[in-house]
Amino acid sequence: MSAVAISTNSDHYDVIIVGAGPAGCSCAMALKNSGLRIAIIDKHQFPRDKVCGDAIPGRAIKFLHEIDPHFAARLAAFTEKLPTRSTVCYYNNKKLDFTWTLEAYTVTREHFDNFLFAHLKTSKDTDTLEGIAISDIVRSENGYSVIAKDSNKRYDCTMVIGADGINGVTAKKLTARHMDRKHHVAGVRAYYSGVTGMEDTCTEVYFDRKYLPGYFWVFPIKGGMVNAGMGILSDIVVRNKINVKNAFYDFIERSAVLKEKFKNSKHIGTLQGCGLPMGSRWVEMSGDHFLLVGDAASLIDPVSGDGIGNAVLSGKLAAEQVKQCFASNNFSAAFIKNYDRVLYKRAGAEMRRKTKVLKTMARMPFLFEAAFIVGQNRVIKKFMK
Repeated sequence: MSAVAISTNSDHYDVIIVGAGPAGCSCAMALKNSGLRIAIIDKHQFPRDKVCGDAIPGRAIKFLHEIDPHFAARLAAFTEKLPTRSTVCYYNNKKLDFTWTLEAYTVTREHFDNFLFAHLKTSKDTDTLEGIAISDIVRSENGYSVIAKDSNKRYDCTMVIGADGINGVTAKKLTARHMDRKHHVAGVRAYYSGVTGMEDTCTEVYFDRKYLPGYFWVFPIKGGMVNAGMGILSDIVVRNKINVKNAFYDFIERSAVLKEKFKNSKHIGTLQGCGLPMGSRWVEMSGDHFLLVGDAASLIDPVSGDGIGNAVLSGKLAAEQVKQCFASNNFSAAFIKNYDRVLYKRAGAEMRRKTKVLKTMARMPFLFEAAFIVGQNRVIKKFMK
């Protein structure tokens, strides 16, 4: 497939991907050998930290294998990861165990995102531009101009892919979306050493009636550390005037299991906050000459809290749509809307079903407890995954 040449400017690209997290990197990986001139731009220099639970779910790994047949060999050589084989959930003195069949890991986002991005740096198909913050994205006759904040330099493209997350510039500039607290989670995360009773291959999730439908996680990280965090619906935070950082420590105190585990632990760094856009509503994610992927498209699973699985899936599907656009020389919103339809079928419909059940359980906590009682049921376990 040949690219549509519309400019002799050396800074013109067929595709510009804004954001080099898992969604952006997956999209660039999936566009390899497409014949298109691609740039991926990120405001950070890599490696860089990202506030997250650091769990890389099986769906993400599965999609990465589908994108790149050589991914398995690189992943095998990547030494910063711990395999995840099971998850234990706790609620009101009840325990629910999950065993995972798909290949999954825990690894800090600093290491995992750099692992993905570093591979792109060796690719002849993609220009990797680090340390460039984007201040604006403006419509041009044949696509968009992406404008660098500090230098005011313009990067022109036929298609722009927004992969810069919930606080990035693309969703704000390309859509009329506003944050809805009913579909947004306020989260905090901290690293600890010396947390006892942990297994390297087992992640732990805790629920407390006081904070439903939010939850607390403790995930093992290489080097004897854990990633501990908590997420609460922003709507509940505002309505109940909750200080999420205080709630984090309160959650530990309220749980006999957590209190014992953290008794002799040491806090590493600071407790950091983040915003998590839930896929509990379907938002505008495409238009003339543009697509949004990952957190920029609000694709975090409302039950598991996993954003990386749908980030990689959306990057893969976006790349497929981009190829169709150039093959047909059609960049209209109507044509690109097929991306939304396919993504909804692959992920959105399931998230919508989960949201309805989760809201019902949050209003009636006894149903949540009942889910733990009958949780060995295969159907219940599939829902909670």
